Amino acid sequence: MNGSDWKPLDQGRWVAKGAAAPELENRRANPLQRWMIAFTRATPLRRGVFRASISRLVFLLGGNKAFDVGFRDVVFRLEGGRNLIEYGILLNPTYNAEDIDFLLGGLSDGGVAVDIGCNIGLYSLPLAAATGPNGRCVAIDANPLMIERLKRNASLSGLNNVTALASAVSDRDGSGQLTVRKNDDAIVALEETGDGPIPVRRLASLLEEASITRVDVLKIDIEGHEDKALPPFLDSIDRSMLPRRIVIEYPEPGSDYPQCAAAFARHGYHLTGRTRNNSLYRLDDD
Repeated sequence: MNGSDWKPLDQGRWVAKGAAAPELENRRANPLQRWMIAFTRATPLRRGVFRASISRLVFLLGGNKAFDVGFRDVVFRLEGGRNLIEYGILLNPTYNAEDIDFLLGGLSDGGVAVDIGCNIGLYSLPLAAATGPNGRCVAIDANPLMIERLKRNASLSGLNNVTALASAVSDRDGSGQLTVRKNDDAIVALEETGDGPIPVRRLASLLEEASITRVDVLKIDIEGHEDKALPPFLDSIDRSMLPRRIVIEYPEPGSDYPQCAAAFARHGYHLTGRTRNNSLYRLDDD
């Protein structure tokens, strides 16, 4: 997390603006925006370096107003901010499809999913929809503003089984500050200063307080804090609570965070594949 790419996240981009009820009226893109979205989705422009520029153009065509889009049978309200997750949801119907499908393969009606570093719900909402009304999805993010947006997206999608928690996750309880990379709200990391405004909690404590007694699938992407957040959880819980499938961001191609890799080996996980950004793990008896 070194280098000039990382800067403190200014307060206006992480402080939620109160607990007012979300605006749930439909906000549809205009015809020109819909044409641009459909055109891009059908071409290679939906991928890579062009996606951010085209997304900004789509929002400009609508006066830079937020609007709703469907993605994997749920609804996201996109605001056109600095968030690469929005770009993918807007323009690429198969965005992170392999990773999401891998987790969905470990879920059934009444299942339990945990998403650490949930942002606006790219993983959380499809997973919550798959568990049905009797299931649970716990969505955790250190940025309170992202949590408020996720809650709104869950309401827009008609999902009542999402527990959204504004907290960073580590190996101890405390507090810290947020930093952002390349001014992208999707890439936010924690500095455990001990005196910041962001709560820091152990994952086991968060799940216990949410009355979670089992986890079927887990996704974690917290910009380098994975080694402090996940191994202590895996090492402290009963084997019956171990997630059957895990999707975890890797620090560089072909390798995983070392403490996480060691914990996976201790508890009987095996690597089933790697995607563009993540490693996919299954418990040996899954």
